[in-house]
Amino acid sequence: MSRRQTLANLSPSQLNAKLGGNNAAGPGRAAKDPPGALPAKGRKSMAVGLAADRPSAVGAGLDPRRSSAFGAKPSGPKQDPRPLSSKDYQSSCVRTVITYLSTHNFPAAVAPKTLASPTGKDFATIVTFLFQQVDPTFRIQGKVEDEVPVFFKRLNYPFQISKSALFAVGSPHSWPAVLAALTWLVELLNYTEKADDASSSAFERENKVEQEFLDYLAAGYGAFMSGNDDRCQQLDDELAAKFTAREGDLDARCEQLKRANAEVLAELERLRALPDPVVVAQQQREEQLVDKEKFEQLIQNLQGLKQTLTRKLSEKKSDLQAKQDQIAGAVADVEQLRQRVASQTINKADLNRMIMERNKQNEMLNSEKEKCEQMERKVHEQEVQIVHRLTALESTVERYNKLAHRLKLIPATSKRADGTNYELRINRDSANQADFSSLDLKGVVKPGLERLCEMYRTRASELSQDLISLREACVARAERNAEKKEENAALEGEISRLEAQLQAAKDAHEEKCRRLVAQADCIKAQVDEFRSAASNRTEHMEERLSRVQAAYEQTKRDSEAELSRLESDLKAAVQMLIAHKEAVGGTISRAVGAVRQVKAEVAAAGAQRHMAVA
Repeated sequence: MSRRQTLANLSPSQLNAKLGGNNAAGPGRAAKDPPGALPAKGRKSMAVGLAADRPSAVGAGLDPRRSSAFGAKPSGPKQDPRPLSSKDYQSSCVRTVITYLSTHNFPAAVAPKTLASPTGKDFATIVTFLFQQVDPTFRIQGKVEDEVPVFFKRLNYPFQISKSALFAVGSPHSWPAVLAALTWLVELLNYTEKADDASSSAFERENKVEQEFLDYLAAGYGAFMSGNDDRCQQLDDELAAKFTAREGDLDARCEQLKRANAEVLAELERLRALPDPVVVAQQQREEQLVDKEKFEQLIQNLQGLKQTLTRKLSEKKSDLQAKQDQIAGAVADVEQLRQRVASQTINKADLNRMIMERNKQNEMLNSEKEKCEQMERKVHEQEVQIVHRLTALESTVERYNKLAHRLKLIPATSKRADGTNYELRINRDSANQADFSSLDLKGVVKPGLERLCEMYRTRASELSQDLISLREACVARAERNAEKKEENAALEGEISRLEAQLQAAKDAHEEKCRRLVAQADCIKAQVDEFRSAASNRTEHMEERLSRVQAAYEQTKRDSEAELSRLESDLKAAVQMLIAHKEAVGGTISRAVGAVRQVKAEVAAAGAQRHMAVA
């Protein structure tokens, strides 16, 4: 593993070669790694190198021969592909620079208006602050228009910044390019900070192990050169102990990770064993949708009940107002009567009579109140019954509409509606019976349904007649099929009998052939015997032999003729049998086709009947 190398002791040409070799591609880099961005591990070394070669060493000059990843320097200045003249792009650059300055303790306040057209002093302050983020020891010791292009060039900025643009830095024709360069530098600094944060911990651990090993090598080499073997052994033991301890830590960490992995796997298995949350959520959603529909129906019913009760409440209020008016009139009458009574002279008999009348009036009033309460209870009970009956009626109407929709009576353009609207709706708030229902049940719905029933009764009777005729045809076909089966059975019996006769004739012919062969063998044996026994009677035996041979030849010819005749008879019988079998097979095939045709007609008629009934 190679160690990091500081840039403090590098010459300007070596510095440019190292920086250029890292970022020669310029604007072709990704947005995460801006063009010319330096590695995160080399930021401090870059700062030290820039401090060593700042304009204090400008007299020594910079080596213009920078290395390139493509091996050759472009012949002319690169064209900046960024939309420098776009107002939106300039605003975005201003926001980027202001955000960085405000989050990194810039000593002065910067407003967007300042960066829209900055003065030379503002630009110098801002660029000095940004350069110090790269090199904390940076100070402008000469002219700004001389040092800024050099610094950007050392940072491997892919585009050229002219000195003429920095003489009037806030002018409209030169400021956009300089603002884009500042934005590039801010993006480079942001990238470097993020890279440092991401790799610092891992780099420090790696560098620590490397440093320990290098220290061991240095100490061991020194002990080896001085001949101190005990020190070498001690260093080996210490290094081995460190590696053993580190190995133990790694083993413990590995075991911890294994336990964590096992726990995670167990948790995963437990979660897999649980019901699918999506299915459970879908079931809950379906249940909630059903509950929602029920609540909506209940809300509609309650709204209808509320409207009814509101109407009745208004009626009761009007009745109450009328009663209050009556009570006010009665109170006025009582006051008049009291005044009249107060102006009259009352004796004891009149007082007793009035008390009796008042008690009688109180009794009558109490009885009227009881009657009124009874009437109110009856009215309330009747209202509750009416609400229940309306609810039952609405469910019946809904069931009627569903059945009508299934029977294709709804809407009016359906198959069986015939232009009539059979959809029923009830109005809870109707004031009369005519407005309670949306249809005339007796005048429209009932006659239309009766016409449909009569039409389908007629159609059912016609289909029943067709079904009876089809059943009769099916029975006739079945009888003919049974007859054909009987004929087929008789023909099969005849075939079996002919096959038995053919087999018997074949067996007899074979037996006859065997006898003839045996007879020929016997004659041959006799001829051989005669030849061996009559050697002295050659002529006589030759004549006899010729006669026997002639008889043998005649017998052979007769046997061959009989055999050929039997074979021809057998072939003719087999051909007749095959022809008879084919005729029987054709008859069976036609009978099976006729049966299938009858079954198809019966099935089609049944299907038509079901469709007509549906």
